[in-house]
Amino acid sequence: MQSEPVVERIGINKDLRSKTMRVHWRVIVLVAIVGTLVFAGSTLGHVRISPKESAAGTIERYTMRVPTERQSPTVRIELEVPGTTTITSIVSASGWKIEEKKDPQGKVSRVTWTGGSIPFAEYKEFVFEAKNPPAETKLEWKVIQIYEDGTRSEWTGPESSRSPASVTTIKAAAPR
Repeated sequence: MQSEPVVERIGINKDLRSKTMRVHWRVIVLVAIVGTLVFAGSTLGHVRISPKESAAGTIERYTMRVPTERQSPTVRIELEVPGTTTITSIVSASGWKIEEKKDPQGKVSRVTWTGGSIPFAEYKEFVFEAKNPPAETKLEWKVIQIYEDGTRSEWTGPESSRSPASVTTIKAAAPR
């Protein structure tokens, strides 16, 4: 005589097992989706400066993309210019005032944009040109983003942190 499976002997039928498995899979899928959204949101919410690579010694057109990931609008952006880089021009941004702070040698060391507003879930691009350093290096663009409610996001950390500075790799210029 063949014995009954343990599951059927204790009163659990196949339908209940099937429903339980479906619930488990739904939970797994939901956790995966939420995890993806949280990761994507934290990555996409960062201030980014492009391009990610540029040639040594050249004048490059950089674009700083500033998203607002908080309910309070962004009202101020402060960019610390890497010491080995020389800002050559800053493109005006509609509705924003630009203030340049210079070091003792007269080189722009900080650029601040104020007077405008970037609403929640939107972004604004700010454009500037800079002369790259003459040798291969990495430029760390440290940015402080200030919101209307007074809170701040400081994009000044190492690449692996939760608040990384944007980095541009400067490579040797191609031979002519």
